Amino acid sequence: MDAATLRQALRTVRFPEGLGWAVHEATGDPDALFAEERVAVSKAIPARIAEFAGGRRAARAAMSQLGLPPCAIPARPDRAPHWPEGVLGSISHAGPVCLAVVGRSADWAMIGIDLEPDRPMAAELVPEIAAPDELAALAPLPRTLAATRIFSAKEAAYKAQYPVTRALFGFDAMQANLQIGRMNMAKNVGLGRGAALPMWQLLVANHVISLCLSAKIG
Repeated sequence: MDAATLRQALRTVRFPEGLGWAVHEATGDPDALFAEERVAVSKAIPARIAEFAGGRRAARAAMSQLGLPPCAIPARPDRAPHWPEGVLGSISHAGPVCLAVVGRSADWAMIGIDLEPDRPMAAELVPEIAAPDELAALAPLPRTLAATRIFSAKEAAYKAQYPVTRALFGFDAMQANLQIGRMNMAKNVGLGRGAALPMWQLLVANHVISLCLSAKIG
């Protein structure tokens, strides 16, 4: 899939109000980045530079949909994007394509996005990603394909909560309930056991997109 195909497919999708989104090719060079951004890829291989630059260009395009000016989005020491004041967002890469979603931090408490090819994963990886009951909930999907969709959802949920908690944990700390559009914390880490994160997942252009969103209240 190329960026143009995904971009065209996403134009038919109604994203929640208050979000900007954009797709860009995973191509670019460090000279196209802001000086603050180039630090993150100064020693990176060309493929990493390309996806980093493409992701930043997608993020700036998404910000422009909200009327925000282009600016640097450097990487924190943990490699997470350092969004400008008043902005919250998430970036995902899948092969030659980068997808970014952003919102204003006054409106959104958490945003996490993940983009994956919608194809089965290696069978030996499935137990690391999903528990039997999570897989069974997506029957009759084959286990290896169900695991890909659960993986994507957990990636999005992890990325959404991380800027809030800075917590590191494994896949078993979350319980996917994709049939009702929710992710629950199954261990007392991050947001805490029992915390629920809304999960929105769609299939488009032979890819699965998972979006974890939590709006600010009050």
